[in-house]
Amino acid sequence: MRFTSGISDAGTAREAVEAACRQVVEQLAGNPCDLVCVFASTIYQASWPELLASISEQLKPHVLIGCSGSGIIGGGKELEWVPAISVIAAHLPGVRLFPFAVAPDELDLSTPGGFWVDKIGASPEANPIFVLFADPYTAQPAKLISELNATYRSRPIIGGLVSGGNQPGEHFLFMDTEVYREGAVGVAMTGNITVDTIISQGCRPVGRPVIITKAEENIIWELGGQQALAVLHTVVAGLSPEDRELAQRGSVFVGLAITEMRQAFGSGDFLIRNIVGIDPDSGAIAVSDQIEVGQTLQFQLRDPTTSRQELRRLLQQIGQTPRPVPPAGCLLFNCTGRGKSLYGFANQDVRTIQLVSGKLPIGGFFCNGEIGPIGGTNFLHGYTASLGLFRPLNVSVPSQAMSKELT
Repeated sequence: MRFTSGISDAGTAREAVEAACRQVVEQLAGNPCDLVCVFASTIYQASWPELLASISEQLKPHVLIGCSGSGIIGGGKELEWVPAISVIAAHLPGVRLFPFAVAPDELDLSTPGGFWVDKIGASPEANPIFVLFADPYTAQPAKLISELNATYRSRPIIGGLVSGGNQPGEHFLFMDTEVYREGAVGVAMTGNITVDTIISQGCRPVGRPVIITKAEENIIWELGGQQALAVLHTVVAGLSPEDRELAQRGSVFVGLAITEMRQAFGSGDFLIRNIVGIDPDSGAIAVSDQIEVGQTLQFQLRDPTTSRQELRRLLQQIGQTPRPVPPAGCLLFNCTGRGKSLYGFANQDVRTIQLVSGKLPIGGFFCNGEIGPIGGTNFLHGYTASLGLFRPLNVSVPSQAMSKELT
């Protein structure tokens, strides 16, 4: 198994494609190319079908998928809000690829189970792993992820919601030489491949866990029998001066416990959700998710140091667990709220990954929402780094020709 990564911020999209492909071809060192992921800035004004055809001609992949991004990741760099194209290519002996594209009208009618098995072509018994890119406006991300969870139980999905546009139709998705402006694209992988996933949310709990005692849809009215806003004010008042300043700058979030089966909660036990509104008169707090009475909630603070330390700690945990071989490559899906806007400097998450896990080929993009598993269930996240470290499942499997399943 071999992963390669190329990136370019050349003045035109064609020049960037040529430069990124040259880097990839050199690193492939004559090995056939099975999978290509392409991430491209919407700033380029280009004929994408022609450029995808050029990539296919140069690399001859069995499968090509990709999407647009406001920031592009590759070759050890994170290039935000500038023209850039990243190409990550992989030689995957003993792996079967099942590419799929889903249109909005199909998602309107989709249900868990047979629909997805027929659409993707991979059976749940084959234990696939998924890479998925979805348009935030037209792909119904919550429904899409929920149905894949129900169909392929406990199978990891990494990816993100495409970015770079401000309204429907301004994003794009790639499948081979086709360009879509809506829906979702992805690939399922089975056979001699596995992935270690990391979901780094960059938040730390503050205050104490409390039970949601009154709520409706995404509105929290009461926490532990008290007005929700009053509980938040109490938590903020008990913070250190530095943490109070973070909270006042909008770095306070809601953490919803993933499972109630915990005697104590810590980082990684919560789904992080935005506070999208408050009502001082009623004391209600609105958040960016549906709420249920009885859920455990704990407020969270986000800061650069916590984010960097958490990513390093999670990578070190994986590195300390014996593996037959080290990872061959990494796909990284970062929230648009990370990068320079969080750290003040570029390339921080990529540098952390390569510092802890070695000089891995890395590709990805900055997302409008990140997809990844926690506790065996895939969720849509925010302000998160979702990454997959790929390696062979069985190092003794000999190299063999790829097969591509068309749907």
